[in-house]
Amino acid sequence: MKLNVLAVAVVTAFAMGSANAALPDSWTVGGALGWAHMYDHKFPKSMTYDDVDVAMDWGRNGYGIKLFGEYNFTDWFGLGLGYNYIGGQDGYLKGNVAGESFKEGSKMHFNIAELYGKFGYTFDDNGSDVFFKAGPTYNWASWAGEKSHKVGGVVGVGVTYAFTRNLAIRAGYDYFFRVAKVDFSDVKGYDDERMDEGLLYLGFQYTFGGPAAPAPVQKVKATQTHTLDAGVLFPFDSAKLSSEGQNAVANVVQSANSMENPEFEVYGYTDRIGSDAYNLKLSDKRADAVSAELQNNGVTPKVSDGKGKANPVTGNKCDGVKGRKALIDCLAPDRRVEIVVTGETTQAK
Repeated sequence: MKLNVLAVAVVTAFAMGSANAALPDSWTVGGALGWAHMYDHKFPKSMTYDDVDVAMDWGRNGYGIKLFGEYNFTDWFGLGLGYNYIGGQDGYLKGNVAGESFKEGSKMHFNIAELYGKFGYTFDDNGSDVFFKAGPTYNWASWAGEKSHKVGGVVGVGVTYAFTRNLAIRAGYDYFFRVAKVDFSDVKGYDDERMDEGLLYLGFQYTFGGPAAPAPVQKVKATQTHTLDAGVLFPFDSAKLSSEGQNAVANVVQSANSMENPEFEVYGYTDRIGSDAYNLKLSDKRADAVSAELQNNGVTPKVSDGKGKANPVTGNKCDGVKGRKALIDCLAPDRRVEIVVTGETTQAK
């Protein structure tokens, strides 16, 4: 079961390999404590010891201490070195000699040095991630006066939650292969039998180096005012929007995409030729025509209003102009529709 879980983790980690794993070009150091469980392979339950039949048992559960250091080359891959101490898994022999029972215990502990590659996927800007690790180990162990030195391997999965870009908590599970071998060659049917270890741990880590933290940003109010020439939007003395006018309105909507939560207001203006009532009505129609086109582009203005002859931009520039056609040409800037867009933009503090 445990190997199937690790196999799934391997596939998942490599599938995520194009994503993030930690802060690139950074160092991580940390430590953890955990629960260890020993997996023996075909250990005998009884044996003959000095011509006495005895039963044998091992403490499967113990504790583990983990220290590690890592360098994150990229935002998805790093290399790590680790040291693990596992203890508390004491074994014993028990039996009867001359009608009297006895129990003889033996202390056991393991030292595991590991070199591993770490692959993962980050889910926030501080470097929090889920990860997979794998690599070789060098293991030395002792029990009841016996010693073992073996090369093995480790695979592991885990998750890191970073409170800041420096401080994080890490939880994981490592499975260590070939931690030790025990010589049972003097027991019929047995030989050197393998021990593996599993370590479920929880600890803290500290990360330093890496790219600078992104500058904090703040939202500020922004306003865009787009003045559209009525000569482009409409034929003279008309409120029917031209194809050029439709394109002009679409460009306004496009330019507002740089804002967050934009709001639109539309104001129509005419020149001074004609009566106040006529020009007010015409400016209303032109404002409504532009508002309708904004809606065709997915925008609903909160204001659509005609101002008639109000706020001429030509001032008294055209006062001395003679002839109707010349005056119409001179007053062209007054014939306009203004689209005022307000919203929010972000900027570094």
